[in-house]
Amino acid sequence: KLVDAIVEKLRARNGIACERDEVLVTGGATAGLANVVGSIAERGDEVLILAPFWPLIRGIVQSVGATPVEVPFFDRVDGVEAALDAVEARRSERSVALYVSTPSNPSGRVLPEAWLAALAEWARRHDLWLLADEVYEDLVYQGEHVSIARFAPERTITSFSFSKSYGMAGYRVGYLA
Repeated sequence: KLVDAIVEKLRARNGIACERDEVLVTGGATAGLANVVGSIAERGDEVLILAPFWPLIRGIVQSVGATPVEVPFFDRVDGVEAALDAVEARRSERSVALYVSTPSNPSGRVLPEAWLAALAEWARRHDLWLLADEVYEDLVYQGEHVSIARFAPERTITSFSFSKSYGMAGYRVGYLA
């Protein structure tokens, strides 16, 4: 029942076309992201992280021997072209993924749909995974939350949590799609 309800929510609210076997309930969003990073990155790889960022993502990336690469972003970028320039400036042949948190933790900034579409296409061109952190999807006070998986579902793994939306932090329940 839980997975069915999540699939229904993802389809209706996030615009993510997924099936039951594409949803994994996890011991919180942090554990989910750790599992994802552990499955796509290894020693010597790089994960691009839009900064400022949720501090635990750095340690998650380092825990598998990969290198977190900070991309100055939320306090610097003001349009689609600047967003693409920022990530391209930090990309290398060792880059395997781009971590995108929207609404952003800690800034609260919501990335516009056009930016997300452009970042998804950029990731597709460079064969990069998109790690979407959407645990704050219900805490939007300006703008509209859009899931980046709408634009590149074949390369996006999105992390969600019940802790922020439903006040269930102590229960440690999250999910990946």
